[in-house]
Amino acid sequence: MIYELRTYQLAVGRLPEYLEVARTMILPGVAEYGLKPLGFWYTEIGPLNEVVHLWAYADLQERQEKWSKWARDPRRAEIMKRLQGVILSQSNKILSPTDFSPMQ
Repeated sequence: MIYELRTYQLAVGRLPEYLEVARTMILPGVAEYGLKPLGFWYTEIGPLNEVVHLWAYADLQERQEKWSKWARDPRRAEIMKRLQGVILSQSNKILSPTDFSPMQ
């Protein structure tokens, strides 16, 4: 199992717009390709105007296959137009779990 942490830096004041597009367009669209985030947050303390998503995959191949299918979906182009100027930057990190759990 691997995890992907996606962090988006948004333009000031555009968080509500991004969340609406995510709720009504992005999340339903990617769900059709088997993509569902484990978590979806925005910051209130620390760096503001950030949205953070956490995703899980069996491996890098599964991640690549699913996101590649979504990248070819014609709805994605419309979403990208709507979010032009909303998303300033994006950072993706692939996280691998350790062989121990600090919660045990």
